[in-house]
Amino acid sequence: MSKLDSMSRRQFLGAFGAATVAMAGLGLVGCGGNSAASDAAASDAAASVSGTVNCSGATSFQTLVESAAHKFEDKYPDVTIAITGGGSGQGLSDVKDGKAQIGRSDVFAEEKIDAADAAKLEDHTVCVVGMGPVVNSNVDVDDLTTEQLKGIFTGAITDWSEVGGTAGKIQVIERKAGSGTRATFEAAVLAGDKAPESFAPVAEEDSSGTVVEKIQQTEGAISYLAFSYYDDTKFRALKVDGVEPCAENVCSGKFNIWAYEHMYSAKDADEATKAFLDFMMSDEVQGSLVEEEGFIPVSDMKVAKDAKGNVSSK
Repeated sequence: MSKLDSMSRRQFLGAFGAATVAMAGLGLVGCGGNSAASDAAASDAAASVSGTVNCSGATSFQTLVESAAHKFEDKYPDVTIAITGGGSGQGLSDVKDGKAQIGRSDVFAEEKIDAADAAKLEDHTVCVVGMGPVVNSNVDVDDLTTEQLKGIFTGAITDWSEVGGTAGKIQVIERKAGSGTRATFEAAVLAGDKAPESFAPVAEEDSSGTVVEKIQQTEGAISYLAFSYYDDTKFRALKVDGVEPCAENVCSGKFNIWAYEHMYSAKDADEATKAFLDFMMSDEVQGSLVEEEGFIPVSDMKVAKDAKGNVSSK
């Protein structure tokens, strides 16, 4: 990416304005300079926006939103972005009920809340997240088929020796009901089937960060995480059907465990909320921060997915 591409729209306009003044001659400089006036105007605009924006929901891209919020608050010092987790279902319920201005979700709103309530919300599709199975570092399996994963997460396969590994109990760590990460994983792996009521995972966690901790601590453990949480010093990420879990394979459609990351708001959102959502879609976030935080720009995708899970070529 070129230096110009990495600049924000505001930075580019400021640079362009300064260059225009320089070419126009010293007379304009003596009048005080258009660049200074432009900067002052931008500063005044930022100062006019104030308030607190509560943003709850999916933890899969919470780190991205937190990083963007720090940059946003530098530009808008009178706005506070309060970020909490809870999962996609919580985020959607919070924004629907007016408890939060923004609800983060790994799934389309109509998958979690009534269609009539979903229709009242505005969807801001921020990026794409790849997800995949991860295991405790001592597990000596590096590739599972979709059918094997299905067997593990429905309790039909209970020992690593059944899938080519050293004998040992498979300890399944699930996300709690309401998690968009869980919904995405189950849609791709279980394909509409459900685990029987008799199946009990060793744990059900309410955040991706806690899953990372549990995977490290639990011998024989398996779970699933967004690519942004991948860390081969803490656990091992698995191939699925021989396909590496990476952005390139998600973009091409070869790796099918992925989701759009949504930020939902009321259609009549306040100015501070609108300003933050606009910032999330700005060049500063979309042009660099999205990839830096381990996510995939929507523009890179060669396939698309609808609310029913149907995937098609763009």
